[in-house]
This record gives sequence, C-alpha cells and structure tokens, in this order.
Amino acid sequence: MHSKTFSKFLSAMLLLAMIAVTNAAVVSPPDPFTLGLYALPLLLVAAALAYALTYGVRDVPQRRNV
Repeated sequence: MHSKTFSKFLSAMLLLAMIAVTNAAVVSPPDPFTLGLYALPLLLVAAALAYALTYGVRDVPQRRNV
C-alpha cells in the first residue's frame, strides 16, 4: 500500500467510524452493551465503505452493447 492511499483510507475510516458510533448512540438505549451491539455492524459497513471509497473497483471490463 502506498502511504498516501493508506492515509486517505485511514481518514475515511475515522470519519465513517465517528458517524457510525454517533448514530448507534442516538438510536440505542443508554446501555454500553447495546451500544456495542448496534455499533459493531455499522463499523464493519464503515470499513467496507472506506475501502470502496479509497481503493474503488478498478479494471472492470466494460460491457459492450451489440
């Protein structure tokens, strides 16, 4: 991995993680265990989204209409 690309990934991941935990805190009851249950799936989605935004899908062959 290039340092600049990893830096972009890390920035995107931190921002999306903050959004995920904030949303989980707003939606969940005031219980740390429930907050963890709500935040964990959101953090997994945040990691996948940060990866997709940073590295993207490259070299996908274009389909030609015949």
